[in-house]
Amino acid sequence: MCREKKTISIVIPVYNERAMLDEVYRRMTAVMQTITDYDYELVFFDDGSTDGSREKITALCVLDKKVKAVFYSKNFGYSKNIFYAMQQAKGDCAILLHADLQNPPELIPEFIKRWETGATIVLGIKNKSRENKFMYFMRSVFYWIMNAVFGMSLIPHATDFELFDKSFIDILKQCNYKNPFLRGIIAEYGSAVDCIYYTQDRRTEGKSKFNLNKYYDFAVCGIVNMSKKLPRKILLFGLICILLSLVEFFFICIPRIHAHAIADIASHLLLRGGIVVLEINMIFNAVIAEYVISAAASADQKPLVVEQKRINY
Repeated sequence: MCREKKTISIVIPVYNERAMLDEVYRRMTAVMQTITDYDYELVFFDDGSTDGSREKITALCVLDKKVKAVFYSKNFGYSKNIFYAMQQAKGDCAILLHADLQNPPELIPEFIKRWETGATIVLGIKNKSRENKFMYFMRSVFYWIMNAVFGMSLIPHATDFELFDKSFIDILKQCNYKNPFLRGIIAEYGSAVDCIYYTQDRRTEGKSKFNLNKYYDFAVCGIVNMSKKLPRKILLFGLICILLSLVEFFFICIPRIHAHAIADIASHLLLRGGIVVLEINMIFNAVIAEYVISAAASADQKPLVVEQKRINY
């Protein structure tokens, strides 16, 4: 008696990647056809592309019924796209693959092997990269700050090239984040996590859709949704500033009290103290504002994304 094949959902988020789609389909189909013990589906989630990506995806859906598509009504942003896409996966596991092919789909059999040996989550980690070295360095700094300063537990250089077991996808479906930070959710709720290390390729076609503003949104999303220690660290920072001001007063200003007019020293202290308080207040208000905005968005019952069309479902 033949056992029923497990289904692998390959989830491919898309935003203006028309030039890459034929190559994505070719390489993914070649990989999945080598894994004959599994059924599979290729699901493209288009986040409001305007470059003809949707027409190309539609053509692929006509060509191959294993190809499916979900088109959003507009662009909702990268974080919402990948989170919603993984929630919609119907397979026994889901693998997230970017359409730019910087992450090699040829590693997918190894992801599945780790999953079959007990991993609930398999993360792709780029220990080397053919991208700009400065960007790689800046990402290293980002992970250090997120973990050391904001008290998170992110795996450095873990990408969104990852496999989730159906049990973890069920956990994602229970999460009600309006600005989801998938890497933080993995760190908080993931178990039986395995890692695969690889060299990330350069983008061969088109340009990255991430700019400075999107990197900022990505980082702030993680901080306000996942960091539980930030307000305490701001308070600690403020107390340290006050302590340093007192040290300066007692060990620098007081010994010079006879050399300078008392009014001058008082003016100096007030100026220093005012600057410290202003800096702390600015940081604190900015962080509180981000938390309030995030809380308001989470309380709102708006959908994460709005679908316009599905194909081959």
